[in-house]
Amino acid sequence: MTDRAKAGRVGLYFGSFNPIHLGHLVIANHMVNRGDLDEVWMVVTPTSPFKLDDELIPEQQRLQMVRLAVAENPSIFASDVEFHLPRPNFTSNTLRHLRSENPEMKFSVIIGEDNFDNFHRWEGYEEIISNHRILVYPRRVSSPTIPPPNAPNKGGKTIVGEDQVVVFTEAPMIAISSSYIREAILTKQDIQYLLPDPVISYIGNNHLYEQK
Repeated sequence: MTDRAKAGRVGLYFGSFNPIHLGHLVIANHMVNRGDLDEVWMVVTPTSPFKLDDELIPEQQRLQMVRLAVAENPSIFASDVEFHLPRPNFTSNTLRHLRSENPEMKFSVIIGEDNFDNFHRWEGYEEIISNHRILVYPRRVSSPTIPPPNAPNKGGKTIVGEDQVVVFTEAPMIAISSSYIREAILTKQDIQYLLPDPVISYIGNNHLYEQK
C-alpha cells in the first residue's frame, strides 16, 4: 500500500493532492533532509471530511501523479493506504491502522500551521497526539491559537526531537495551492514551474481539470 520497503521513522504527509505540486514536494523534501525522518509518505486521501467529493478527480489519477512526482526521490513515497480503509477518511483511523500494521515504526504527522490551528477539532485528535509527533510547517498564518494539550513550547517553537510532541519547523513557504493550479488549467494559463514535468504531462495527456 506504500511504494517502498519498510524503514524506521516515517513522516506522514496527508492530502488530496489534487494535484500534487512543487509546494508539497518542497515540504516533504525539507522534512526528510532537515529533520530526523528516514522517509516521508505522501498519503493520498480519496475522500475528505472537509471537502466535497465533486472537487476531486478520481483517486487513482491523483495517486499516479504523486508517484510520478516522487519517482526520483529515494526517501519520499506514495501511499494509497486510505484507499483500503472505511470512508470518510479520518486521520486518527488511518494512524491506528498503520500502528497496528507496523508496530516497529515511528510515525509523525506533517501538517500545515493553518490545519494545526484547528487540530483540536479533528476526530480523535487526543489519540493522535498521544501516539505521534506533529510536525508543523508554516502556511502564512498567525501562530496557532489553541494548541493541543501538553504541547511543549519554547518561544513559540519547539526543537526537533523524539521527546517533543509538537515540532514547529522552519520549512520554506511556497505560495502555491492546488486550487490555483486547477483554475490556471481551466483558464488555459501557463503552469510551467508549478508542477514536476511528468505531472504536467500526465495532466495534459488525460485532459484533467479542463472543465468543472
